[in-house]
Parts: sequence; structure tokens; C-alpha cells
Amino acid sequence: MLIYPQIASIDVSGPLDAFGLANFLTGRRLYRPITASIDGASVPVAGNFLRIEPTCSCEDLPEHIDLLLVAGGPGRIAASKDPKILEWLRKLEPRCVRMGSICTGSSILLASGVTNGHSVATHWLEAMRLDMDPSTRGQVDPDAIFVSSGKFWTSAGMLAGIDLALALIEADHGRPLALDIARFMVLALRRNGRQSQFSAQLMADATEDPRVRKVQLYIWENPDADLSPGPLAARAAMSERSLCRRFKEVTNTTISRYIEDVRLSKARQLLETTDLSIQTVASRTGFGTATTVRRVFRRRLGVSPSRYRASFGTDRSMVANSHGRDDEVRTDLENVIKGKSFW
Repeated sequence: MLIYPQIASIDVSGPLDAFGLANFLTGRRLYRPITASIDGASVPVAGNFLRIEPTCSCEDLPEHIDLLLVAGGPGRIAASKDPKILEWLRKLEPRCVRMGSICTGSSILLASGVTNGHSVATHWLEAMRLDMDPSTRGQVDPDAIFVSSGKFWTSAGMLAGIDLALALIEADHGRPLALDIARFMVLALRRNGRQSQFSAQLMADATEDPRVRKVQLYIWENPDADLSPGPLAARAAMSERSLCRRFKEVTNTTISRYIEDVRLSKARQLLETTDLSIQTVASRTGFGTATTVRRVFRRRLGVSPSRYRASFGTDRSMVANSHGRDDEVRTDLENVIKGKSFW
């Protein structure tokens, strides 16, 4: 794991803990996790609340490297402009069987040029920034939890680095071990859906235009109302054509897309916090029919409403069921960890 000043600590510890658990649960040294900084010096994590002491410098890395990952964090902007870091990535690439990144670490890989011709994943906000850069536009999958493209394995935001590590462990040593690690960490081996289910879909709310903001607020408060262009334009005291043009200018999205974003957000909230039927959710959020809700969820999130509720719902029956699954997990792993002290 390549580290540098102002990395996100979980980008380092999360994936490396998964690889460490592979060793722990099997009793074998399947992986030898190493952290490396350019000069071997310790680096501060984002927020400066702790420092990470690397295993070695880049100069002292083994000749053969099975996997090199680059952590993400606020420091990736400076790191992606650091000629020493970029040069080391270019030097190390031929020595690596696989390379990759966690979260925004993909920006450093992209800056080095080693991923040219390959698709990468990154945090959804970073994907928006990279899409505005002509040199990286079209190379980033903004919605994937992780991407495997040739020798490059890259993940979306922070905790998706653990998803990536589990996928790598599954590729190396099979699904049963990856599943045991996921159970031990109380995680799903593969999360349902894509990154958009976690991202803030409504970034357009930052607009300062009071007329557009008035329309946005009305949509938020009345998702089940008549939201056709005529009534909305009347509320903004604008013509339909002017409203549509101005809305797109200040929010970078269309009114129809924004309405769907709001309705989808409201539907997700109801599925997460209530036991209302899919049809009732559809009526309250303006989708109208359960069929429409299912179609939008599959198109936008890659999962059905019922699957989304099963993954993110908080009703008491789900909590009760989860206790049963936790007991099964503890039973399954009992013989594996008996007599061992964790770490």
C-alpha cells in the first residue's frame, strides 16, 4: 500500500485488515501486507490525528510485487502532482502483477499514466471532478463499487476498499475464504447495487438563484403533486422555456431528472424507515405505480425496491433476523478462531 501525507486512514487499514484476516483465519501467511512511503518516513493521516509508520520506502520494496494499491484521501491532489510519487509508480508498474487504488487514490494512478486504456473506479464526487478534465474524461466508471480492468483493480469510496480486498481474496483463494472474512467483519461479501445508491443525488440544491430554488423546494415538499413544466413555471414567474433553460444552467441537470432524483430519494427513505407497501411508496412519492418504482430502482440503483429494503431497511423484523444470522456466523467461525487471540 503506497501512502503519502494526508491519506484517509481507513483507505489503508480497511483493505489491509481484510488481507490480514485471510492469514488469521487460515493460520497461513497467504499475504504479506506492506506499507511504503516514498522516503520511508511516517506520514500524517487526514486531520493530523495520527501518523502511519510505513514498513519501508519505495526504494526498499521487493523486486516482485503481487499487488500494489494506492490509498486515497485529501492529500491525493498534491500527490497526483508530486513528480517523485508519479515516477515511482511508473517504475514499479512493470514489477507488479496487479496494481490498484482505494477511493480517490485512482487520481494518482491516472496522473501517472499507468492506467491509460483502462477503466477505473473512484468516489462518486471524485468522478465528477475527473469528468471535467479532458485528460481523464471517459476513463472513470462513476457508479461502480470496484472495477477490474486488466491488471488494475480500483474501488469507489473508502469502505468500498474492503469490497475490493474481498474480491481480490476471492480471486486468489476462492469464495469460501472471502465469505468467512466478510462474516467475521460483519459485511456483505458483495453489496447489492452500485455506488449511486449511496451518493447524494441532489447536488443541484446548492443553487443561489431564488427562482430555481423556489421550484426545487416545491418539488421536495410535494413530490406527489403535478410537477409538469406549466405549474412549476408559474410558481417561478417564468415561462416554461425560460425555466427549463435556467434550471439546467444553474443545476447542471434537467427539471425532469431532478424530479426523478427527488422522488427516488423520498422512496428510498420510506423503504429504509417504514414497512409501507411498494404501491403506497409509489403513491406518496409521485411515481404512481409500483411498476414505475421498480423500473426506476432497477435503472438507477441496479436493485429492486424489495432488495433495497432488505439491504438498508431498519424495521424491527430485520433487526431480529440479523441477530439470527450473527449467531450463525459466530457458530461457523468458532472452530477457526478457537484458541487464537485476534491479531
